[in-house]
Amino acid sequence: MAIQWPASLRPSEMTWGIVNNSRAFTSTLSNAQQIVGQPGAYWQCTITFGLLTRKQERQLSSFLGELDGMFGTVNVPAFTRRRGNSVGALKVVSGPSQSRSIQVGGATPNTQMFSVGDYMTIAGEMFEVIKPAAANAQGQALVQVNKRIRQTFAVGSAIEYLNPYSEMRMTQDTWSMTVRQTVSNGSYQFREAF
Repeated sequence: MAIQWPASLRPSEMTWGIVNNSRAFTSTLSNAQQIVGQPGAYWQCTITFGLLTRKQERQLSSFLGELDGMFGTVNVPAFTRRRGNSVGALKVVSGPSQSRSIQVGGATPNTQMFSVGDYMTIAGEMFEVIKPAAANAQGQALVQVNKRIRQTFAVGSAIEYLNPYSEMRMTQDTWSMTVRQTVSNGSYQFREAF
């Protein structure tokens, strides 16, 4: 079970990105390429804490200790993609696996549900919306996302779109921070857990 990100720990910088799962096959005769794309793309991020007070340093070190290196998982929030406007209690209507679109319901009918660049989380898996999506008269829309869905979501699965997060783990078992007389700092790498 993933632990929650401590609300008191706000990074000074985050680097987010996607690692896609494609393979290239290059002809030795003509250098022509064929590319095969597979499910399995995942989020990665580097979280940097520039200036930590002694209290924040203690919170961070105990939090990293609780993670137990790569073993534990944490729900890493997308701090800059939070939303303030609710469009309803969104849920999965149908979500076939290995697709790049999700049928979403539960929105206020005939409203703009998602804009380009909005994030949403379903069962710990975070997606970025790549096309605008508006709810129809039944409060449903087909939402196109940035990566193939790895799992089949149960009909009725809740969608977190106001405070999206990605369930992640550290990329290595070791961590450290630089400790000075009055402040500390550190940088930590995570990847999506699945």
